[in-house]
Amino acid sequence: MIDTAHWHVPLYLDALGKADVEIVGISDPTGSTGPSLARRFKTKSFSTCEELLAVVRPDLAFVFGRHIDMPTTANSLLDREIPFAIEKPCGLRAADVRQLAEKAARKKAFVAIPFIFRLSDTMRVIQSGETPVKLDHASFRFIAGPPSRYQRAGTPWMLDREIAGGGPLINIGVHMVDLFRTLSGSEVVAVSAFATSHIHNLQIEDFIAVTLQCASGTVGTIECGYTFPSIPNQQREFTFSLRDGKRFLRSVEEGIEVIRSGPNGIQHEVVPAEFETDLYYSNFVGHVLEALQEGSATIADFQDAAGVLELVEAAYSSAADGGRTIHLPR
Repeated sequence: MIDTAHWHVPLYLDALGKADVEIVGISDPTGSTGPSLARRFKTKSFSTCEELLAVVRPDLAFVFGRHIDMPTTANSLLDREIPFAIEKPCGLRAADVRQLAEKAARKKAFVAIPFIFRLSDTMRVIQSGETPVKLDHASFRFIAGPPSRYQRAGTPWMLDREIAGGGPLINIGVHMVDLFRTLSGSEVVAVSAFATSHIHNLQIEDFIAVTLQCASGTVGTIECGYTFPSIPNQQREFTFSLRDGKRFLRSVEEGIEVIRSGPNGIQHEVVPAEFETDLYYSNFVGHVLEALQEGSATIADFQDAAGVLELVEAAYSSAADGGRTIHLPR
């Protein structure tokens, strides 16, 4: 486990503890999490990834850490031909992640990115129609808790644009961008966005609204922010709605409402669905271990991460320029 001062690390631990694996080393440059994790898994904690890899050659690495450091760590693992899973966004710039994608492809490397909505009930229900999904339009809204939660988690760097790359869009919005890219089946050709940072007065945005247009004419909107009041047992707001041909789907309290039009009129049902996204990280751990053992493809790789980050960069450029539409080369 590499660079474990990251708020997602606790979401992996139960699954790793139950799996048939041995944790052979942990690195933590901050010293805040590594020693306690080393005691938990009866292993050794190192100050840096380089120190760990100089002593141990793991069969698989789970990589966390600061966004700015991710390309360096990934390149080091690719050079050593060590399979790994790495947290999104994998870097600050799409060009750096594209370089990683090309390098991983040349080496036929095993790389997994936790775009966990690909493992979610939301994805399963949306893709459960009688025909392949062909979106007409889609809207996703994901509002997380305030920035102070990253200070409490010991990761204040998440509030520094130079280190994190941005705020909620590059952190949580990437999941929605990936979900839309995966479902749309068409290349995104234009991006526009508006953002605000007047609520918390930080370098990063508090809230951002993004519009994506596909070559097919499909339009997607994504809203994400750090503005949800933290209250017990409720961490965030996640809602969505979309039209897929003769189906309209939307999130409701009981799950996902599916409304279909057909020869016998309108059909309506509510399909139970789990919207607590933190739970899917355990599924991701199991998926990675199984894919490595079987030599099968992972749910997402650097190609996917680079494609997502290109749209994030376009959205940030648009927001910085008053919402100007950014046209992307096809």
